[in-house]
Amino acid sequence: MKKLFIVNSRADQKALARFRAAYARCSEENPDAASVIYTEFAGHAGEAASKATTEKDLLVVACGGDGTIHEVANSLAESDTPMAVIPLGTGNDFTRSVMDENHRSNPDVCVGDLFRDGYKIKDSDLIKVTSYDSDGNRIDASSAWCLNVASIGLDTEVQLRAKGKVLAHPNSGFVRSTAYISSALGCIFGNRTFNFRFTTLRGDGKPNESANTEYTLIAVCNASFYGDGFCPAPKAKIDDGLINVCAIDAVKLPRALYLLTKYKNGKHEGYKNVDTFVTTRITVEATGTKDLNGNYDGEDFSGHKVSFECYPGALKLAVYG
Repeated sequence: MKKLFIVNSRADQKALARFRAAYARCSEENPDAASVIYTEFAGHAGEAASKATTEKDLLVVACGGDGTIHEVANSLAESDTPMAVIPLGTGNDFTRSVMDENHRSNPDVCVGDLFRDGYKIKDSDLIKVTSYDSDGNRIDASSAWCLNVASIGLDTEVQLRAKGKVLAHPNSGFVRSTAYISSALGCIFGNRTFNFRFTTLRGDGKPNESANTEYTLIAVCNASFYGDGFCPAPKAKIDDGLINVCAIDAVKLPRALYLLTKYKNGKHEGYKNVDTFVTTRITVEATGTKDLNGNYDGEDFSGHKVSFECYPGALKLAVYG
């Protein structure tokens, strides 16, 4: 199977340099096995992946961070074209669920395995996210496929702050590595209450409509990690046909600080103020006039009502080993 490497030109420069060296070495040994595209503009990765679906016997390799993976996955969803991933981003959160640390830390190892066909193609679920305005009209710009984690509430506010820090200090490795946790601590001292309710068919037999209308956050997960290593769904599997949900009540500051460390390490399940369950579909709706801000795979969206539905096997994913 021929490979098409779609590479985010704005990826981490050290990781990108290692990718370039490995690709040059492997393609010199086998020049007909692959081709590469370096992105030149916003949306280029998705555009290239969409064109690739017209070709047969082709593996598309998303090379970049979670944003690049999200973009390529959206173009390949419900197609016969499989996708592989090489982590070249900052957090690389999705890859924590699908590859070992050797591959996560070494893009040259990933390149070598792909050229040697050292992978297997498996079906992966996707979450279809559909946003609506207060009149019930679909918002196309805020609707997409989610491969990893979608969320609404405090974590979206944290993400916005973390992005700002990284953009303000693009050459600082320290800022990149600490942006999310420092932003989480900053936001947790501010507004921690978001007004929404959710309805779902729960897998644990509890009521399908949420008891509260004030929450700190809700995470809707296909995989386990987001936000540079936070773990809202430690038991999530990308191929089980289920969505793992974590909703945290609006809590006072001492409780929020306590739960933050648990949530970071995936140890929050079973604690008071934390509601976790599995489902196949969930709808979250604002209880006031203000729209909800959220993110899927790290990309921002908004809507008055948002539905999340699991589509089993909607993406063919190549995994190493």
